[in-house]
Amino acid sequence: MENPAVESHAADLLLRRGVRLQMRAPFFMRWLGKKTVSLTVRSPYEGTLARVAKYYLSTGITLAQLDDITHEQALVMMLQHGKAITKAVAVGWLNGWISGLLFVRPLSWYMRWHCKPQEVLTIAMILLLYGGVSDFMSTTRSVRMMKVTTPKAEMGQMMKGS
Repeated sequence: MENPAVESHAADLLLRRGVRLQMRAPFFMRWLGKKTVSLTVRSPYEGTLARVAKYYLSTGITLAQLDDITHEQALVMMLQHGKAITKAVAVGWLNGWISGLLFVRPLSWYMRWHCKPQEVLTIAMILLLYGGVSDFMSTTRSVRMMKVTTPKAEMGQMMKGS
């Protein structure tokens, strides 16, 4: 029986160390003798996670739709949403504000033509499921419980009625 806490911890460790994917080097690098280029996906920053979420949510795909999918439906989804998924993975790889703005489109295009779909989707699932959303939700819940903007009577502010 699988333990979700152990699985989450393992994915967290993977993102801390980084998940490495090798792909064929661009032509100019192959011409110089380098055959492959490896990129490492590390734990994303909050801004990076927001960009990944933007690309993923633009597809409209839910996890329930992915459970019972036929081969033809998978091909249709790949055709319709393949660019958005590769952009999400490219944003996760670049993991920066300026690099995310400048290099997402070229990297996602290059990944579509030089990476295997299984590798791209594995990185996408790791980013989406274990990228840090649970930490964000824990922080949001704790701030909501603190009620920072509510005046407190013991601090000298009296509650007045109308």
